[in-house]
Amino acid sequence: MDLMQFHRMRTAIQDNASPGPEQELVTVEGSLRYMLLTSGLFEEVEVEHTDDPDQLVIALCQFKPEVAAADVARRLEEIWADRVSYSFWEAHATDVMSDHVEFEAATRPSTVGGYVTVHLVAQRAVIPAQRSAHDAADNRQSSLS
Repeated sequence: MDLMQFHRMRTAIQDNASPGPEQELVTVEGSLRYMLLTSGLFEEVEVEHTDDPDQLVIALCQFKPEVAAADVARRLEEIWADRVSYSFWEAHATDVMSDHVEFEAATRPSTVGGYVTVHLVAQRAVIPAQRSAHDAADNRQSSLS
């Protein structure tokens, strides 16, 4: 599903339901954090919840430089479908670039429950540049002065 289709579906759910209670947000936040940390794909993971109905749970991650962004997107979809979203209803969309993945999702536990929305951005981790021997010598020289 593309982002425009997803946004239309999310808006329809938001028009017909209320955001989930804080305990629900905390549960989704914790499940998402745990699954991201244990996936083996990410070097850094930050997850929290907000008051913004379009992104009640937000996450920022850095994926390992050697992993393809398309593989990260595929794994995020698996994590969402298998471990985080509710079985009653869910929708999600991904936007994949060479160095980052944007994942937006919404889920609802039942016809009477509130909804939870997620916005996750995963960026490729940067490999630190090696210092040249010249730079290292300059640093040693300036520290001796």
